[in-house]
Amino acid sequence: RVEDGIVLVNEDHCIGCGLCAWSCPYGARELDLAEGVMKKCTLCVDRIYNENLPEVDRVPSCVRTCPAGARHFGDLGDPDSDVSKLVEERGGMDLMPEMGTKPVNKYLPPRPKDQIEDQIDILAPLLAPVAEEPQGFLGWLDKALDKLPGTSSGGAH
Repeated sequence: RVEDGIVLVNEDHCIGCGLCAWSCPYGARELDLAEGVMKKCTLCVDRIYNENLPEVDRVPSCVRTCPAGARHFGDLGDPDSDVSKLVEERGGMDLMPEMGTKPVNKYLPPRPKDQIEDQIDILAPLLAPVAEEPQGFLGWLDKALDKLPGTSSGGAH
């Protein structure tokens, strides 16, 4: 697609020979054995151009549902778009530019550690070790074992 740079497979013309998969440097194509044609990510073109959807939903599903916000979508041809500014700020780059494919996707390097520390990690409470005293039967057992000579239960001491 020349107008937006999104590469799609024309399934009506595909004979399923697999030559495009062999020549794709990104490993982005897969043979659908049931249909006998090649498939690949479409960037959800049915969503991004659907004017019946609210603007916030006109992005690929992977972008909309990523719980970490690690994926971004927008018009890289517009230097004032949010995604263009993000690519500029973070030093976005092409994947394998030496292949000469001129991809429309950009990849962002990891954020500097000092920027990550300022953000709240929603998983931190789940990952932190629990340092509470055991309750109920386990609490009683822990205390009872501590009273035995030469033993230690290894509880939360």
